[in-house]
Amino acid sequence: MSESKYKYIVSIGVFLIALYVYIITLAPTVWFIDSGELAAVASTLGIAHPTGYPLFTIVGYIFTKLPISSSEVYNLNVMSAFFCSLGVFVFYYLMIYLFSSPGSQKTTEKLKKPIHKKEDKPRSESSMKDFIALLLIPAITALILAFSRSYWATANSVEVYPIHVFFLSLLTFLFLKAVLSTASSNETFFSSNKYYLMFALALGLSFTNHMTTILLAPACLTLFIYKNLYDKTRMWKLLFWMAVCFLIGFSVYIYLPIRTNMEPSFLWGNPYNLERFRWHITGKQFSVWIFSAEGSLSLFMLLMTAAVGVSVFGLVKRKTLNPNMHFFFFIIICILGYLILSSSNKIVTEQFNKFTGSFMGEFGTGLILLAIFGVYYLSRFNIIIFYYTFLTFFACLFYSVNYDINDIFSYFLLAYISLAVWIGFAILYIYRQLKQYLNTGVNKTTFAVIVAAMLYFPLSTNYTYNDESKNYYVEELTMNVFKNAEPNSIIISSQWDFWVSASWYFNHVKKIRPDLVIIDKELLRRSWYFIFIKRHYPEIYNNSKIEIERFLVELDKFEHGIPYDQNTIVKAFEDMITSFVANNQDRHIYTTWEIEQNKQEYFAKDYTRIPDGLLFRLLKNSQNNNFVLSDYKIHDFIFTPVAKTDYYHETIMRTYAMMLTSSAGFLSSNGRTEDAKEYIRLALIAKPNFPQAIEMKRKYNF
Repeated sequence: MSESKYKYIVSIGVFLIALYVYIITLAPTVWFIDSGELAAVASTLGIAHPTGYPLFTIVGYIFTKLPISSSEVYNLNVMSAFFCSLGVFVFYYLMIYLFSSPGSQKTTEKLKKPIHKKEDKPRSESSMKDFIALLLIPAITALILAFSRSYWATANSVEVYPIHVFFLSLLTFLFLKAVLSTASSNETFFSSNKYYLMFALALGLSFTNHMTTILLAPACLTLFIYKNLYDKTRMWKLLFWMAVCFLIGFSVYIYLPIRTNMEPSFLWGNPYNLERFRWHITGKQFSVWIFSAEGSLSLFMLLMTAAVGVSVFGLVKRKTLNPNMHFFFFIIICILGYLILSSSNKIVTEQFNKFTGSFMGEFGTGLILLAIFGVYYLSRFNIIIFYYTFLTFFACLFYSVNYDINDIFSYFLLAYISLAVWIGFAILYIYRQLKQYLNTGVNKTTFAVIVAAMLYFPLSTNYTYNDESKNYYVEELTMNVFKNAEPNSIIISSQWDFWVSASWYFNHVKKIRPDLVIIDKELLRRSWYFIFIKRHYPEIYNNSKIEIERFLVELDKFEHGIPYDQNTIVKAFEDMITSFVANNQDRHIYTTWEIEQNKQEYFAKDYTRIPDGLLFRLLKNSQNNNFVLSDYKIHDFIFTPVAKTDYYHETIMRTYAMMLTSSAGFLSSNGRTEDAKEYIRLALIAKPNFPQAIEMKRKYNF
């Protein structure tokens, strides 16, 4: 059997192993954050939140039509598993190529422990007898990445990141092939630069899925200029054709204005003109969370300048520089980055601590330590690959710690891919140092078994964390809120990450409780959202048309950077929300707990808030005496308790415990102790140590 067939068989095996594990740990329904919104958008060919993700939407729509299941969101979860597995498949071929990369044998000769002469030949000339180096180590490295905590978590539910990690591996593969390949004299311009052109096309497509593809720029620009600067005429011609290929891929963004004019059900951002199109694809709405702390952009530029600077110096001086200096540069940037990031502003420090805090467990207990040896070996094995991974790692880390969001680990994925490359080179380094002792079949088999056993670390460490096969928490909370609300009610909430996003899918796609009006308080700060309200809830819009239009005048100033009066816009905002309550007297009005905690934008001041299950019911003060307690319903909320203490699971369980305890307190104060007892029982199921519930249980002897 030929070498290519062996590689093909192993690559399929890697893909199927990853896919199988992902499927058995796959979330069965909606997950936290944007899962529900993305499922709704993909199911209806709508427009998602910035930056729009048109490639994800189109591919996702195709997956919703596949005969996988009757649930669109489950089909999309399968799509996540598929693309993460496909990314692992490409990463496997990437590692094979890197291990046999042209020019690597020259730097390998500089190792302190010289390798046998037969190993000094280019890896591409090696025979299939070297099964361990050519097939096993790349396969194990790819699976170590597959089962790392954040990469695995990416595969478990619908998101844009699975397609993103596939492109990160593909772009790295194509770019390094372009940079490392040597064209023969008889090749045409296009055939000799085919990998550059393929890279540019894939780069354009990748940007239509996720804009953090830009984090590849420091590495790609540095190495592209270093490789091609000697022939400026050729370089400018190459850049022109790469730009053409990039624009072909990037043209997928035409989807946004086309679908906008077709008035889809979900129209985030309403990018109907050039201005709003630019706002949407640049993520203007979310720009307030990146580099939001004073001085953070300057520190990022300082760190990246240092990283790019030492990279350029190392590349230019590679022939005369002591080989140890490349690794020394890596250590210097690590120390500089640590000193600056760990003592920076609160946002940067917290995000950096999240990265370092999960460092040891990301690839399984302690396996990350191999990356240190991998960096050292790679700095001598191939300088081009070394500085590419060097810059992708630091660009990703230095940028991402400046983003003030809870779900930050998805933004570290490029850094984790770089770490996986280093782990792979560490295993190759160990193999080459031991190869003189692996001269028998028994020794080779023993080493192969030991390498394969490395998969135990990420699998054993991360399986429980990443097993989402029984995760119905978001769906349960959404259904319980639906159960809580009276027919034709209005619910004002800002719990996007926990059930409002999911309501887009269940409410509008699956048509569960279509009678409910669900208004996201935070989205009311964006003008496009009123198109959504007008389209889905025309009566609510018309009843508050005067207040809405008054607020939109002020909001237009805010969105266009025109000076506005803070008090005026806040007053218009509060009046508008109050009108949703006051102008719809024929409907029950509810809010959620986080709304009531925000006293700075307190609306409907002449209304009393009564805890009602998981919601607060709003009653006009003059109507309080007419409230009949016997009409107060006790709901049999069904939910699954969870012991996880991360932000998302903790918040859901705390929501149950806090609201049910508050409702129990209201019932107890009105003489309905048996009903209060039931709510306390449920509150303690959600959080067994919830102090307010324990205190009430003791006080009333429940």
